[in-house]
Parts: sequence; C-alpha cells; structure tokens
Amino acid sequence: MILPALAVMEVVLLWLVSSILRGKGVLVMAAGVAALLAALAGALRGRRQLLYRLFFVTALAAACVLGLEAVLWLAPGLLHGRIANQVLSGYHSELDGIYVPDRYLGRTLRPGFARSMYWNGHVWRHDANADGYRGPRLERAAAVFLGDSMIYGHGVETGETVPARFQAVTGLPSANLGQQGTGPVQALERLRRTGLRLRPRYVLLCLHPTDVMDAAAGYARAELQRFVQQDGYRPLAREDQEPGVFQFWLAHVAIPLRTGRALRGLTQRTPSDGGSAAAEPEAARFLPSREDIAEPFAPLVVGADPDAALGWTVLRRAVAQIAAATRVAGAEVVIFDLGYPAAFSAAMEGLAGEVGARYSDAGRAALRAAQDGADVYLVRDGHWSPTGCDLVARRLAAALAEERR
Repeated sequence: MILPALAVMEVVLLWLVSSILRGKGVLVMAAGVAALLAALAGALRGRRQLLYRLFFVTALAAACVLGLEAVLWLAPGLLHGRIANQVLSGYHSELDGIYVPDRYLGRTLRPGFARSMYWNGHVWRHDANADGYRGPRLERAAAVFLGDSMIYGHGVETGETVPARFQAVTGLPSANLGQQGTGPVQALERLRRTGLRLRPRYVLLCLHPTDVMDAAAGYARAELQRFVQQDGYRPLAREDQEPGVFQFWLAHVAIPLRTGRALRGLTQRTPSDGGSAAAEPEAARFLPSREDIAEPFAPLVVGADPDAALGWTVLRRAVAQIAAATRVAGAEVVIFDLGYPAAFSAAMEGLAGEVGARYSDAGRAALRAAQDGADVYLVRDGHWSPTGCDLVARRLAAALAEERR
C-alpha cells in the first residue's frame, strides 16, 4: 500500500509546487510525473531509493512554497507598489480572479462571484451578480451605465459607484455594466447582450482617453477594420499569446498562489490593470496637472499615429452604434467623460452632437471640484473617489431633471 500512497502524495505535492509557475507549471507537472513513473518502475523491481529521494525533494519544495504562501497571506503589508498590485489584485482570469475569457469581450466579469480587491493601497469588495455585472441583479433598469473602471467603481464599494449613487439620488433603478480596461466596442457588446433587455429609459456612456488605444490592445487590426466597414459585425477579441495549454492550466488547474504572482511580478513588468502605478508618495493626493489637462488629443494631431487614427474611427463607429441601438429601443443616450484632457473632452462633446446624444459635463465638474480642493480622486490613483462618484452622479441626475421640467 505504501507505493500507491506515495504516488498520490507525490502528485498532490507536484500540483502545489508546479502552481508557482502558473500556466507554465504544466511543464513541471509533466516532468515530475515522468520522473515519478520512472521511480515507480524502479520501486516495483525492488529499487525504492529513487522514489524516496524524489518524494523528499518534492516535499521539501512544497514546504518552502507553503511557508512563503503563509507569509504572504498572514503579512500582506510586506508587499508594496507594483508587486502588491500584482499579488493582491483580483483583475485576472485565474481561479480566484474576477474575470473569465470571452470570445468577443476578451474577458468579462465572472458571474455570481465575489472577493476582496486591492490596488494602490485601496481595498474594496467586488460582487458580480448572476448576470455578470456589479451590484444587484435587475429585471428592469431605468438607467444603464456603460464604461470602464470609472463606472465599474475601481477602488470604491458597490454602493459608492456612479450608477449606485445615481440610483440613490434619482430613485431610478440603475445597472452598472462598467468593466475595467474596456472601451466602446466592448460597451456596445454589453449593451446588446445585457443592457437592452433591461428596457432602459437612459443609457449613460462614460468615455475615457484610453478608449482610443484600448481597441487596438483588445482586437486585431483586421477585426477593427471589419467592424468599421461591416454593419453589425462583432469583432473577435485577441487571443492570449501564450499556448492554449498554458492558459487552460492557469485558468482551470493551477492553484492561485500569491507566491506565483509575486514571482511573476519580480521577473516581468506587467501592464496596469486597475490604475496608475503606485510609485507616488504614500499619502499623495491625486490632481491632474496642467500638462495632463492641456495634452493634445492624439487622433486629431497632424500626422497622427495610424493606430490612434484607427482607434478614433473605431470609437466613433462604436458610439454611433450604441446611440442607434438605444434610440431603436426608445431610450436616450447621455455621453460624459473624464473631463480632461480638455481637447479629449471637447472631442467627446463634439462626438455626442455627431451621433445625436445628450452631452453632460459631469467629468469637467468633477475636475473643477478637485481643483477647488475636494477629494474627487482616489489617493495615489486617478479614479473617482466616493466623493467624486457622488458628484458625477448628482451632476448627471441634475441634467436629466432639467430636461424633464
């Protein structure tokens, strides 16, 4: 009985140790199983020393992994900056991440999933309902919000997000279809899948300066060109560049170890998933600089980068389709933006007029309040704080109230 028991324990320990390499851990598991089979073959012929040595080495490695894992769970405050974001964030598609892969969105919120989130020292509770959006599941929503992390509510609790505060102020049931790192192409897809069946009176679309380049990051150029040229085409999102077996192992088999994420953070610099890098002083109050506000809008600059030019074309096309789909459903579109850079915000106001949508200056109002001393943005981060979310929601509510008079 000792040989089967050792073999089972060896596989379990290999699973633990291999998980430190995340998706590539499948290679460690394969090598370890091969070594185990060789050792078992020798043990059946009476030579058990190799099996015992293999088990001892694997057990020792597993003990080291468990020790490091315990430290990272019991004392997460030891982590700082980019490494803390890498280890403690839930912005990923691993077993304990808030995302699942999606053919058209790239990734979407994992339905019916909740966990604690972290970024740049901010901790909040993520809770996605069974339909895959943040907040309570609604049968009908008078207002549907589309956008990226500004709408999702990066760094704030569910009841503090812009949609939740809008609902509290107006009494109108509001659905939060925002998702971090997405742009109008994904917003259009989410509107078609979820937003329109909620039969909204208003669709409120928040635009961000990164939306122009997010399209190129999420979709191949050929897919974007087809989206622009072909009515109703749903572009396919980019697939992960790693081999599928690595992705499958990471998403479905590997244990989501903090040690593995720390190792990845130490060995490679990863793109920002939630906000600005935590390189500022611990108590730095975020306020857009004059340079930030005066930054030109890249697609409108003479000799603009081809990717920026295509991204702008895609953004306009996606917003026009959102507006058209909303009008067909008998609802009104309201467009607002971050409020800066000034050239970007002006372009978004112009785009609203181009597609026949109402424009709100809620983002600009938030910027003015911040310049006057209000804590509109999260510390060490450019996302709206609870105060900022409330201010934006009230500005939107006031604009709609004026229209109804």
